[in-house]
Amino acid sequence: MVDTHTHFNCEMKDLQNEINRVNNSELTAVINVGLDLRTSRDVVSISINNPKFYSAIGIHPLREGRLVDIARLYEREQYYNKIVAIGETGLDIDGDIQKQTEKFLESISLADYLGLPLIVHAKGTNKEVLNILQQKNPRGGFVFHCFQPDLEIAKEIIAMGGYISVASPITRPNAKKSLELIEWIPIERLLIELDYPYMSQDVFNDGRNTFNKIREIRGMSHKRLELTLDGNAKRFFKNLRI
Repeated sequence: MVDTHTHFNCEMKDLQNEINRVNNSELTAVINVGLDLRTSRDVVSISINNPKFYSAIGIHPLREGRLVDIARLYEREQYYNKIVAIGETGLDIDGDIQKQTEKFLESISLADYLGLPLIVHAKGTNKEVLNILQQKNPRGGFVFHCFQPDLEIAKEIIAMGGYISVASPITRPNAKKSLELIEWIPIERLLIELDYPYMSQDVFNDGRNTFNKIREIRGMSHKRLELTLDGNAKRFFKNLRI
């Protein structure tokens, strides 16, 4: 399985031990996502030294930073072939939406310039984020990470050619809307993630449970679902080499 969104960086305790666990696991690849310049530097450094790790670089809507500094990371020859996306970026209801919007627009422009897809954060702002994406139509594509279930928004995302990524919340007893989404979504537009350590505290068990919940709802064999989800990740993250 490809874990398409996680956060291994120097803010973590026992970072090397956690990296070693992934390296020695059945995971095929991990997209390690930056939140600001420092953590973006961390994720690209980790990806250089660990073949299973790839990186996304960007400024989270609730973090500070300049996109020009993020762009310079991609310009470094030893980094660019392990950078697969810009993000995460977007809007978050807990912050200044106007300020975030300016940064989001810059991130879309950077992704277009570099020919990379966009990892989108949309906490409480699905409609606002979708409106911007509809106006700008990112050339490299986009994924709503850890999507907050909204079937009408999901239909518009899919109509634009976007992807939706789900995480361990779909295994919760009250996840009715998420399960309806999984049942409806075209399987070729679905990605799987753990958003570790924010949405998940156990990479391996939570990953298996999330995968198995999708398999149960879609009635697919383990192998077929694994090949489908990994194929989706390779198609979306064009720099991913697995």
